[in-house]
Amino acid sequence: MNDQLRAKIGAVAGKLVQEAMTTGLTWEEIVAAFGLAAKATAQAAASAGDAPADECVARARSCLEDAFAQDVHVVIADGGAPSGDAEADENPLLATARRRHMSRLH
Repeated sequence: MNDQLRAKIGAVAGKLVQEAMTTGLTWEEIVAAFGLAAKATAQAAASAGDAPADECVARARSCLEDAFAQDVHVVIADGGAPSGDAEADENPLLATARRRHMSRLH
């Protein structure tokens, strides 16, 4: 994969993650949504005549596995002024992880 394509894919992934973080879903639920989106995209490609559905889904699964093999660097930035609600002001993915960690401690 060339650098320009890698940059485009990274930009799309970053936008998707930012948008998903606003949904209130846990990070595991967001990952499941991305998996469903990948499968739906593959089925749409099959409907458009790219290849049979089972082949498109298999290629999508392979693309996901290849993507997991890539290095990823995440930077969490403060997105704005606090609203006064501490939990709402946190990064939703970090808040989910923190809640789960705390529930294991109690």
